[in-house]
Amino acid sequence: MAAKEKKFFLRGDKWKIAAFLGLFLAAFFVAACCYGDYLLSYGEKVFTLSPGETEKQENPEGGANNSDEEEKAEAETETDLEPSGSAGEEPEPGTGEEEPPDEELGGDKPSPYPPPPGEILKIKDGDYLLALVTKQTTLGDYAPTDLVPIPAEYIKPAQRQWKYYLRQEACENLIRMCEAAREEGVELFVISAYRSYETQERLFRDYAQRNGEEKANTFSARAGQSEHQLGTVVDFGGTSVDKTQAFADTQPGRWLAENAHRFGFAMSYPLDSQRITGYIYEPWHFRYIGEESALAWKESGQVLCVFLEGQEQFWEGH
Repeated sequence: MAAKEKKFFLRGDKWKIAAFLGLFLAAFFVAACCYGDYLLSYGEKVFTLSPGETEKQENPEGGANNSDEEEKAEAETETDLEPSGSAGEEPEPGTGEEEPPDEELGGDKPSPYPPPPGEILKIKDGDYLLALVTKQTTLGDYAPTDLVPIPAEYIKPAQRQWKYYLRQEACENLIRMCEAAREEGVELFVISAYRSYETQERLFRDYAQRNGEEKANTFSARAGQSEHQLGTVVDFGGTSVDKTQAFADTQPGRWLAENAHRFGFAMSYPLDSQRITGYIYEPWHFRYIGEESALAWKESGQVLCVFLEGQEQFWEGH
């Protein structure tokens, strides 16, 4: 009898355990369903855009859906976070997550100019109107392919038996400038223009033999380092003081200093710039860099080579 009762109670305990597990599972299922509904509703609240926000996303040209105050606030925020000249998004200030510029993301690469002492950078393309030609760079044996003769009427009369050449765009604007000066009663005459690498090499050698290399370095460029090799530079003259600093006080000298930039020409070696350029003051030497760039150069008040350092440059091997 005792064995049967013991067996009965064991069988009853199993049913109690089964019932308890069933209730536990049912309660767990109900709780899981409720929690799932909560997560779904929370997700919709967080990740679903309001109608106004959707419309703003679909109108990227902006402004039409914002109040004037919102537009002003957005503009101020962009000004604060975006550095001038950068079109990319920047990390929030103070997060410590700023990363070094990435070339593929448009980051600025360090300029190789000026090169270490004793090294010379080779200009990749002499056709580039803003190429930086200094004592630290070289054009190599570059020669323009679009040279045209300057019409004889714009050459100094005593030199019209020779032909002088410029690149076509520079020549067209030279003629335009000479005609504008003529209308104001000023005659502009060219006394030098394009020079090849070989011509400049011979000139510098002759100057060095007559004056010594150190002095020649102050008024003449070595081969490959002369702006004349670009085919966009002219020396003006036709006066009694050609190739002297007194040219600045002549009628053509004054007119050029005041007006040349309007036609795309810039004075390369202005007064008191020798410590920067390495060359003496040459008020007769003007380089064509394009009208827009010449206007920007004039407004900057900078020496031309300093202005060009701030423009994009292209070097072989960089």
